[in-house]
Amino acid sequence: MLLGRANAPVQSDAASQSAITVWVFLLWLVVILVPVAGAKAEPHNARAPELSALADTLSDWIIGQTRFSETELPDIEFKTQIELAELSFPGFSHDLLPSIRGAYDARSVVIYLNTSFDSDSLLDNSYLLHELMHHFQVQNLPPNLRGSKPAMEAEALRAQLKWLEQNGVPDGMRQLDVDEKTLRMLEASPR
Repeated sequence: MLLGRANAPVQSDAASQSAITVWVFLLWLVVILVPVAGAKAEPHNARAPELSALADTLSDWIIGQTRFSETELPDIEFKTQIELAELSFPGFSHDLLPSIRGAYDARSVVIYLNTSFDSDSLLDNSYLLHELMHHFQVQNLPPNLRGSKPAMEAEALRAQLKWLEQNGVPDGMRQLDVDEKTLRMLEASPR
C-alpha cells in the first residue's frame, strides 16, 4: 500500500524522520493487518478467473526479477475504500487518510483490492504487484531475514516502479506519489 502525501512545509531532518517513521509504521500495518470483526469481503466471483490469471502473470514477473521462489498465491478479495481504511488503519479518522488501493493481510494470506480496481489499468495492476511482493517477502523469508519493515515497503515500491517502467509508464514515481529520497530513507530505516 502506498500512502500519498500533500505538499507540506519544509521540516527539519529530525521532524522529517519522525514523520516518515510514523507513515512507515502505518504502511506496515497494512502488511500485518488485524482482521476487523464483522468486515465482510466482497468476492466478485465473476472476476476470479481474470484476477487469477493476472496474479499468475505478475507473480511470474516477481520470480523472474527477484530472489523469491514460487509460492502458493494468496486469495484476492475486494473491499470498499471505507472497508480498506478501517482494515488498514482501525480507529483513525477516514477523513485524514489517503486513498488506499490495496492491502496484504499476512495472517489470513489475502490481498484486498479496492472495489474500483480496473484490470485494464497498468497503475491498478502495479498495486496488485506491490501487494504480491509483500506476499512473496513474507512467504519466502524467515522473520529474522526479512529486514526492516520500511525496507520491505521500499523493495515493494521499487519493484512496482520497475514493472511500471517496463510496461511503458515512465513517470511511475509521480503516479505513485513517491520520490527517491523517501525510498532511500525507507531502505535505511531500522526495524
